[in-house]
Amino acid sequence: MKNQMLWPLFKIFSSNSFSLGMFLENFKKGIKGILRNILYIALLGYFIVVAGGLFILIMTRVGNGLVNSGDIEKMPVFIIFAALAAVLFFGFISAATNYYTGSGEEQFLSMPLNPVEIFGAKVAVTAVSDLILGAAIMLVGGIIYGIKAGLVTHPLFYVGLLVTILAVESMAVLVIYALLLLFLNVIPKLRNRSILTSLATVLLLCFVFAYSLFSSRISMLMDQEDASTAIFVQMIRAWSEKAPVLMFFADAISGKIVPILVMAAIFAVIVFALIPLAAPLYIRSLNGFSDVKTKKITTEKAKDVLSKELKTNSIFHTLLVRDIRTIFREPSFFGNGPLMIILVPVMFLISFTVSFAAAKGSGIAEVRAMMISTFSENMTPEGMVTVKYLFTVIIAGICIFMGNCANIASTSFSREGKAIYDLKAMPIKEETIVLVKFWHAMIYCLASIVIIFLFFFGLVKFLYIPFTASDIFFMTIKYAVLTILASFVLIFIEMFIDTINPKLQWENPTAAFKQNMNAVVSTFIVMGFIGLIVLLIVFLPKNNIGYLIVSAIMLVIAAPLGYGYYRYAVKKIPKM
Repeated sequence: MKNQMLWPLFKIFSSNSFSLGMFLENFKKGIKGILRNILYIALLGYFIVVAGGLFILIMTRVGNGLVNSGDIEKMPVFIIFAALAAVLFFGFISAATNYYTGSGEEQFLSMPLNPVEIFGAKVAVTAVSDLILGAAIMLVGGIIYGIKAGLVTHPLFYVGLLVTILAVESMAVLVIYALLLLFLNVIPKLRNRSILTSLATVLLLCFVFAYSLFSSRISMLMDQEDASTAIFVQMIRAWSEKAPVLMFFADAISGKIVPILVMAAIFAVIVFALIPLAAPLYIRSLNGFSDVKTKKITTEKAKDVLSKELKTNSIFHTLLVRDIRTIFREPSFFGNGPLMIILVPVMFLISFTVSFAAAKGSGIAEVRAMMISTFSENMTPEGMVTVKYLFTVIIAGICIFMGNCANIASTSFSREGKAIYDLKAMPIKEETIVLVKFWHAMIYCLASIVIIFLFFFGLVKFLYIPFTASDIFFMTIKYAVLTILASFVLIFIEMFIDTINPKLQWENPTAAFKQNMNAVVSTFIVMGFIGLIVLLIVFLPKNNIGYLIVSAIMLVIAAPLGYGYYRYAVKKIPKM
């Protein structure tokens, strides 16, 4: 049977992905599995309520506007554009970071498998796991369109919607892999995991920038329903006029026979013709990805190396450097971990810039004058103390979130995977391993303090906030201490969670973060912890006494928690 290994390869590549079978199986694993499913449901519910609610609101208003203007048949153009934008962003990022997953690719290449089987399974995993968002956008948007256009009783409407979803998704996958194949075959030097990770990072930053602009505009337009609807209607009309081919997709969703047949043909050509043709190019592009290379040196170079004084580092230093390098060398680890520390301040900066630029009737001079008037003329000494206190705790909250959103502590041992057995086999004390994992997580908390200080200092100077140098110094000391104490608590809790149930069995490094419930649980804990700090801010005195109380609470919690975790982890590591 031709390509009979396609399904087994698909199951191997997708073994670390979330599945309905895994979800149902969790209910049979006792209280731990049930709690895990509850968290899955809560996370899905949050996404549906926030992102889904906003999308449904936009689609409903666009549909109403197109009905009033007599252009309702053009609504699918907007739906398809929204789906393609989401799929191309997230699909390309995922495909780039998982294009080459290490030695596993070389093992498959050494087996008697044809290129279509390997490439087809890889494409199928991307289509199933990373393009669900695009399908959901088209499905929800299509149903709203069907209601507005009166097509819900038309059977061909559902056929056209399904076939168009398949055609659009397959086109997106083809574009994603075509770009990757083109770059990697034309420019062989790009066959490097770090370069692909950097490319994915740039795309993610572009998405953050675009999303910030879009959300700022949407938040202002949503307050004016007529204005926002008119803008969307004009935009859809312009797209339809500049790209008439998009109306062919719209006709397919509307249930017209010929466009439906064309969509089915597009899907069939891509799946059964173009993807098999691209398979040899994919196999060829994998050559050169291997990180294992040999290099000969000259006799003179060898003598120079041997004549140098040998220097050794402590075991702690060596393990810490190893842990840090693992994060930055593995694209999946970097993209799901330290990259978040970079993205959070970038999002803050973009949101501030966009909001400031969008403000009407108040230029830089006016805002600066308002700040000076508010703080210097209309502020009592007691009010100034309260303002400094609020600034301090708010900045501390941002630092706490930034430093702990990277999920370094919550994946301390999960990142090791099967390498944990090599680590345990070395003559290294368990105490040293625990300390290395702790300080590695703490590094990012300290980095967040420095990054936020630069933003804070720049904001004070830009807006002419009348804080003196001594004010800035003492506020920085206070929020740094509070951040460190709170991070102690969170790191101990997150490491405790990962030590109890580490995810050591994975083939794709992405699974150590994305399919790891320890990271999900820790994210909720961080958010709840920051919420607790907010409650303390509300009820405690808003001065140095309140700050000392919060710090004392963090210290009282951190000390016994750290001692208890340290003793537990030392005993648990040999049993992993």
